[in-house]
Amino acid sequence: MKTRRLKHSYFILSVLAAGALLGLTVSAGEGSKSRSAVSPGQQAPAFQAKTLDGKTINFPADYKGKVVLLDFWATWCGPCRAELPKVVAAYNQYHAKGFDVLSVSLDRPQQGPKLLDFVKENNMTWSQIYDGGYWKAAIAVQYGVHAIPCPVLVDGDTGTIIATDAGALGHKLTEALDTALAKKAKT
Repeated sequence: MKTRRLKHSYFILSVLAAGALLGLTVSAGEGSKSRSAVSPGQQAPAFQAKTLDGKTINFPADYKGKVVLLDFWATWCGPCRAELPKVVAAYNQYHAKGFDVLSVSLDRPQQGPKLLDFVKENNMTWSQIYDGGYWKAAIAVQYGVHAIPCPVLVDGDTGTIIATDAGALGHKLTEALDTALAKKAKT
């Protein structure tokens, strides 16, 4: 009898003192199902939310003329932290050409001050949304997010989702931006 071994990768959710308890969740790695309930070609669900600095965001309406990365992430997420330098580099390279980022933090309740420090230390100069809801953060629930990092690249003019998941991570993000911004330049 042949057995089939399933391969999964995991995110560490929490570790208690001295490693007494370890919380894990299955990741949505390459080749696995989507990290959210949205996909390219769909309309991005609209929402209104307050940023960490108190500004009200109307998404995607406030991003007319732009391509925006709606980035679901958390400070405790190792893969999110590993992806962050690529997001910062893409922001720095493409921001003047019409690219913006809107991050939605899935950090735990009462982590606002820690999140603010992390954002400053890592040169994340774009808007951040945080409601302390962890996996039940309102926008994450609206988008059906169940694994992070969960990037959703959106055309701010049409509200259409351009790319998600692996199609908007790492070098795929710059490829998607090159294509999307070239289309915008022609219109």
